[in-house]
Amino acid sequence: MQIVYGNNDVTQLAILNCMENNIITIPKDSTTRELFFGSTSNNSIKVNNIQYNNDIFIDFKTSEVYAKYPHQLNPPKILVLIICHYSEMNMMMLEQLRNTYRKNNTKYYILASRFSETDPKSIELDNDILFVNQRETYFNILNKTLKSIEYINNVLKIDYDFMIRTNVSTVINIPQLLKELSPIPRRNICIGGNKMQINWTCPAYGINDNRYSGRWFVQGTSIIFSKDVCADIIENQHKIEKTIVDDISLFMYLANFNPTAYESVNKYTISFYECSESLDQLYLIPKNYAFYRNKSETMRDEDITRMRFLCNNLQG
Repeated sequence: MQIVYGNNDVTQLAILNCMENNIITIPKDSTTRELFFGSTSNNSIKVNNIQYNNDIFIDFKTSEVYAKYPHQLNPPKILVLIICHYSEMNMMMLEQLRNTYRKNNTKYYILASRFSETDPKSIELDNDILFVNQRETYFNILNKTLKSIEYINNVLKIDYDFMIRTNVSTVINIPQLLKELSPIPRRNICIGGNKMQINWTCPAYGINDNRYSGRWFVQGTSIIFSKDVCADIIENQHKIEKTIVDDISLFMYLANFNPTAYESVNKYTISFYECSESLDQLYLIPKNYAFYRNKSETMRDEDITRMRFLCNNLQG
């Protein structure tokens, strides 16, 4: 493969400066090209002696040139962690989610609590459920998440690019999520679907003052961390505030101690849809979102029906 900018062979510079996940991205913008490859009076780009005038994406392995990022070439490896507590309703939802992840060959674990004073194990894997030895409380969700990531990284040693922390009332459209994640860097990433800005106090969440006012976090339904960010969180979990709710505490840690990763929260967008359609209007739900939040406060029976519809109609 030969890449020529103007009259200069810039193949090695392109590989060094413009390649990620085996894809070389060559922008049309002349200022950006000059930044990568130096100044030239001729702004043309040629790949294997064929000239291109638009943004192009080159598969380094095959030298194929694409007009759009080729998502299918190197999809990211994802690992889904599902926060759950025992209830008859949640168990019914879990069966729908299990079928979805299995159908899409997606690695997943369910995170639950199971308190025991006599069993010394702090965490135990039972089939697809990671049981953390603690009582099931709202503020224990953070510890459940930390212990599970630590176990996955250090004991199970699972290979993944992105960890998705979600919950039992959220459906993930796996093909769409992989498509949206494909062009995103696989390091220094803390992003997600339902992004929110803190502009309130709420003692129930542990937000008692305005010290976090204006900061961004991703709601726990749709958190996405790259593996290096997960490793950083586990290594420094003693710095994470345990008195605020889990999703906010994780992002406030990153804001304070990993600003490079925290910058990504406003740099990348993952699609998120809040389901509100009645059962006779399920056909109105769009099919091109990555995350679907499916929870009503009073009509949980409808949530089951809606979830069944989503799991059967969104997946590839």
